[in-house]
Amino acid sequence: MEAGLIVALFAGGVAAGIVAALLGVGGGILMVPLMTLVFRVPIHSALGASLVAAVATSDAAALWPGKRRLMDVGLAWKLALATTFGATIGATVALASKPEVLQLLFALVLLYAAYQLIAPRRGTEVVRDVEWASIGRLRKAAMWLIGLFAGASSGLLGIGGGIVIVPALYLVLHKPFKTATATSNLLVGITAMTGAFAYWWSGALLPGLTLSITAGAFVGAIIGSILDRRVSSAVLRWGMAGLLVYSAIQMGSGLVRQWLGG
Repeated sequence: MEAGLIVALFAGGVAAGIVAALLGVGGGILMVPLMTLVFRVPIHSALGASLVAAVATSDAAALWPGKRRLMDVGLAWKLALATTFGATIGATVALASKPEVLQLLFALVLLYAAYQLIAPRRGTEVVRDVEWASIGRLRKAAMWLIGLFAGASSGLLGIGGGIVIVPALYLVLHKPFKTATATSNLLVGITAMTGAFAYWWSGALLPGLTLSITAGAFVGAIIGSILDRRVSSAVLRWGMAGLLVYSAIQMGSGLVRQWLGG
């Protein structure tokens, strides 16, 4: 790989890692469009590299004391079985799917993520200790199904599943927003590891590409964890939503031109 490309991928990873740590996502919502649209990386290689980087962002967030104190570790492990099983299914389906189908799905997921980021939020960001045992059976079942879907989206789209997990923890279990993002950081790492292994096993991972963007994501996640208490979440949500919509339009318009041209 050329030195300029390595630096660019590292810088992109840093930006994605900052967002991942602040919003509890894996960073794939930035990394996959960056690799496919800017650097023309094959979609399957981009998805695999994004999942490896998601593991790195999760580890970095867990190392920072401020983030670690907000994590509901018990809840993350309870949902991990559903998300990892879903990630295995999603990665298997993705490797057998056409790139055009994956790009369309990713564009739709980006639009969903943008809506979730700017949707009116309720509640407070003061940490509340909600025990799993006190949660009703219906909400537990809903969280297991959502965890399965989050894992499947992780393996299928290389996004870590955070854009599904964070809204679920916040809206279904009524977790404070920063508790939801911190817990998602941990769960995303567990989930992404399963999907990343499937892409590695298939030979889709490109070592130089993966190492460059993963190293940047790790550094960015540490920076994001430090900034977590200093940056307005409202500003971050609106800025990120705009970027997601732009990326979705770019991916979707490319597919439309391809289909019309065909």
